[in-house]
Amino acid sequence: MMGLAAAALMAAGAAEAHAQSGPSNYSSHDAAFFSELLTDRIWVLERPNSAQAGDRGLVWGIHHAADGTARACIHLDGVWQARVDRWRVVSSPRFRALYNYQDAGTEPDPGHEKGHVPIFYDPETGRLHSESVGGAEGSQGNWFVLSLGWVQESWPQALKRACPSLPLPIAVPVNEKQTSVFMEEAVAQDPDAAFRAHPGSHLRAPGVAGLAMSAGAPAVTASELVRFLAAHDGHVLESPAGIRMVLVLWAERDELWRLDEHGNVADTAVLLASADGAGISVQWERLPRRLEYRLGDPFPLQPTGERYGAMALTDRLIAADRPVTLPLGDMGDISLRFHEGGAVTAEDVHGGELDGRWRWSRGQLHVSLDGMAETLAWPWRNLARHVGAIPASSDGAAE
Repeated sequence: MMGLAAAALMAAGAAEAHAQSGPSNYSSHDAAFFSELLTDRIWVLERPNSAQAGDRGLVWGIHHAADGTARACIHLDGVWQARVDRWRVVSSPRFRALYNYQDAGTEPDPGHEKGHVPIFYDPETGRLHSESVGGAEGSQGNWFVLSLGWVQESWPQALKRACPSLPLPIAVPVNEKQTSVFMEEAVAQDPDAAFRAHPGSHLRAPGVAGLAMSAGAPAVTASELVRFLAAHDGHVLESPAGIRMVLVLWAERDELWRLDEHGNVADTAVLLASADGAGISVQWERLPRRLEYRLGDPFPLQPTGERYGAMALTDRLIAADRPVTLPLGDMGDISLRFHEGGAVTAEDVHGGELDGRWRWSRGQLHVSLDGMAETLAWPWRNLARHVGAIPASSDGAAE
């Protein structure tokens, strides 16, 4: 159900998407995903913006061993070089994930200025690329493509000839089709070599193709964002810093629930159209800060594919298509039947039915029945325990 914030975004459009500067450049997936994607595989790439014209358009290859060893055949300053260094991908609250080759230290979030760069994977094409910034340290708005290529499971024959001394693992097969050191030709020689649709790669937020790839155009349109929000209503999303949240949409109000380590609702934010009408304002009820998302920028919250327990509970109640008896404290019980679209029916004292509406808000199930002034509410974990959806001894306090 489209709520107020989503409707406002659709009305605003993307015309003012880049009125301000400095959008965040989030990697398309988290560090664990990229570590799994690259481990024991080869990243075949070029450096399209190399300072040396003679190095552009030439294929590089980096084999990423599970122990962190990076074995590379690269072309720098006009010569082929075989190198054995280190690689890693780290989590980053600023970029979601950062890739590093050759300078694998231990600091948790060193930032791109220390050689760690955001990285982007397209599951449909298999394209993998990294981006960096030019100009002054920490400058924004001038992102460029640092490396562009794809991941494959074989070592190009051309690189075996270019770097014969590179000690590749015996188990790494050689791709006999890829005999050219020129990127365009290597692509044509084996167009199916790119490793596509790595498990979990479909879990991407809008606008995660990279700011350099978007070349100054809005990374996210209003329609893209509204579709994403509608598709992930009731699902767990994750911030670049790893904070888990639940998106909750209904006609009169859009919410974001912040979860604690037990999966309980620790805080609730109301999603509103921002003051200029070109984004979403996130106002937390307990946290003393307001966050702003500007339409057109990459969307920070990444899908996890997980349906939150509260919404999964009402999914089951709807699918069961039978009344469920819920407690009303001193007032006794009430028998409710849940329907799609937020409709509910209740049995009245005369054996008839009362129509009403149900919705989720602040971690509670709310039911409003026609003719009743009071709105009924149950904390979702209490409700789940009552209907036997979760054990009575489960961890985590009820919201």
